Amino acid sequence: MVKQRLPIAVGVLLVLICSIVSAPAAASRTVVDQLGRRVTLPQKVQRIIPLGGATRFVVYLQVFDLVVGVEAMENRPPPSSGRPYNLAIRSRAERLPIVAEGRQKPVNAEAIMALRPDLLITAEADRGQAEHLSKITGVPVLALDYGGMGVLKPERIKETFRLLGNVLQRESRANHLITQLTNQQRELERRLAGAKAVPVYVGAVSQRGSHGITSTDADYYPLEVSGALNLAKQLKKGGHAYIDKEQLLVWNPSVILVDAGGAELVRQDLVRNRSFFNRLAAVRTNQVYQTLPYNYYHTNLELALANSWYIAKLLHPKRLKDIDLPGKTDELCRLFVGISCYDQLRREYGGFGPVSLNPGIAHVR
Repeated sequence: MVKQRLPIAVGVLLVLICSIVSAPAAASRTVVDQLGRRVTLPQKVQRIIPLGGATRFVVYLQVFDLVVGVEAMENRPPPSSGRPYNLAIRSRAERLPIVAEGRQKPVNAEAIMALRPDLLITAEADRGQAEHLSKITGVPVLALDYGGMGVLKPERIKETFRLLGNVLQRESRANHLITQLTNQQRELERRLAGAKAVPVYVGAVSQRGSHGITSTDADYYPLEVSGALNLAKQLKKGGHAYIDKEQLLVWNPSVILVDAGGAELVRQDLVRNRSFFNRLAAVRTNQVYQTLPYNYYHTNLELALANSWYIAKLLHPKRLKDIDLPGKTDELCRLFVGISCYDQLRREYGGFGPVSLNPGIAHVR
C-alpha cells in the first residue's frame, strides 16, 4: 500500500513545489521603461516613491495617494505656482517622510527601504544611475525620459502617459490626458492655419535656475505651436543655448519674450547696460512681454500650453480674440493638476503681459 501511494505523494509534492515556484512570476510583470530598461515589478503597484521631478506625472495621473515618501523639493521650500502640481498636493506632501533632497542629490537608501515601496519612479536618472538606485535600495526603478531637461516633446510625453498609465493601472486617465494634449495642439493649428510666422526672440529661459536675456532655447515649445518664428533656430543647434548679446542686436527682433523666472535679472541688466537695450527695436517700441516659467524642476506641461495660447494671441490677436488667457490657464491647470492657478501665478510672477523694464518694481505693466 505504501509503495502504491508513493508516486501519488511525489506527484502532490511536485505540484506544490511548482505552485510555490510559479507564484512570484504570476504576481509580477515586466515592462520596458523610457531608457529601454526591462523592469520587473509587482502586478499591482500600491506603494511608490517618485524622484527627480517624477512627482509631477504622478499628480497628472491622479495617483498621489500611492506615494509613501517624497523629496525635500516637494515639502520643504515654500510652494511655488511655477510648479502647479506641487501646489495641488502640498498639504499631503508635507506629511510624508523625506527620502532625498532632489535635484540629483544622493537619496537616503535606508529611508527608502524602511518605507517598503513597490516601485521608485525617476525622471532624471540615466541608465547607470537607475540601475545603481535599484541596487542600493532593492526596489525596482522605472525611469522616465520625456524630452530631457527643460525640453518638451509632446509625442514623448504621450509615451510617458501610456507607460505610467499601464504601470499604475490608470489607463483611462492617461488616455484622457493624451487626448486633451492632442486637442490643444490641433486647436492651435486650426486657428493659426495660414498665418504668417512672426520672428520672435525668447530670453531669460530657465535652465537649472534663472538666467538673463542671453539664455534662450531653439526648441522652445510654445513658439513651435503659436505662429512664431523662433530666431534661435538660426543657431543651427537644438535646445538650450546662451547667445552673445551682439547676436541679439543682429537679429533685432520686433518682439522679445522674457521668461518670468529671469525677468528681474533682465531688469537689473537693463540698468547696467541701458544703451545696449535701447538699441533693440522691441525695447524702444515696448514690445517686450513676459511668459510663465514652465521649466521649474523639469517641464510643467500645463504652463507650457498656457504660454502657447498666450503667445499665439499676442502675435495673432484677431484669430484668438475670444480666448480669455487667465481662464485658459486655469482650465489647463485644472485639467492636469486639479486646481486653478492663475491667481497664484499673477501674485508670484506677475502673470502675462508687457514687461516693466524698471528693476525692483511690478513684474508686468
